[in-house]
Amino acid sequence: MKFFNGSMTLKICEAHDLKPTDCSTRHQIAKGALLIDPYISVDVDDNEVARTTTKTKTLTPVWNENFVTEVHNGRTIGLTVFHDAAIPPDDFVANCSIPFEEIKEKTNDLWVDLEPNGQIHIVLELQGSTSEEPPKERVFKEKEGLLNRRRGAMRRRVHQVNGHKFMATLLRQPTFCSLCRDFIWGLWNQGYQCQVCTCVVHKRCHKSIVTKCPGSKEDGSEEGPRVKINVPHRFSVHNYKRPTFCDHCGSLLYGIVKQGEQCGDCKINVHKRCKKNVANSCGINPKEFAKVIRDIGLTPDTRKKPSISTDSPNKDKQGRLTSPLPDLEKKKNGNKIPYMRSHTVASM
Repeated sequence: MKFFNGSMTLKICEAHDLKPTDCSTRHQIAKGALLIDPYISVDVDDNEVARTTTKTKTLTPVWNENFVTEVHNGRTIGLTVFHDAAIPPDDFVANCSIPFEEIKEKTNDLWVDLEPNGQIHIVLELQGSTSEEPPKERVFKEKEGLLNRRRGAMRRRVHQVNGHKFMATLLRQPTFCSLCRDFIWGLWNQGYQCQVCTCVVHKRCHKSIVTKCPGSKEDGSEEGPRVKINVPHRFSVHNYKRPTFCDHCGSLLYGIVKQGEQCGDCKINVHKRCKKNVANSCGINPKEFAKVIRDIGLTPDTRKKPSISTDSPNKDKQGRLTSPLPDLEKKKNGNKIPYMRSHTVASM
């Protein structure tokens, strides 16, 4: 693991092939492609430092916005695309993480794959040094200023485990955990819900998920020991004579007849809309299996190596031209580049 110290200039150019997640569209009645109002939140080591403007009703937004920040002992750059919802919280769309050790040149014109869908075009310039010695203690400090006084601003963190994108979620109806099958208690943001496959778990259970998210991209670059399970379920429409809860999203199977589907082998019950997002783990007790995995010392995959390219995914398309990074020394007069919040991790 390498740590970067210096100045980072980031230009967010554009994004392609964005798509709303199944979690955000699970209650939609209209069919077909739904447009979104995307913006990008930028963070360094899970500390938010900037946010782009919102582009309305598009799946291929173009920003061409520049930001500058000072980074001390930084490890990872995070880019998260959200849909600017009329009623908060904003909906997750896609994200990616770029370790500083993967950045080879001082100036990089990159196309980065987003999870679960899309690509983002950025121009990244680093001026500083990298070191392999970790700091003794990591302390986050923020510059004092008028723009940094919004202490109550909403900040939704994405917890990544085996391809799942878990976020704290307000559950508006009685819900059960898809891992331990226990009831999720609380009044506000009671549990974590994957924004891709919609499974719901306790906050204490999300790190124990061992099955890969069905909505994540296939990637053969994973390193280290991994447990792969591929035992498909045999679902069929089922009539329930008493209130029954979905074993995937944890909410009630509503209706009078044919409320959901049941596996003929392991007897789990799911919504019809949840069927495609259920992992192939028929006959496996997820709680006991997670305990066995933990006892033998295997850990979940919390970070995925990003797919980075210097070539545009749409070489044949014309009309999207992005300018190079501006020369900061010549920006004394005229429009100034917006500065991000300073991200400082001091060594004690």
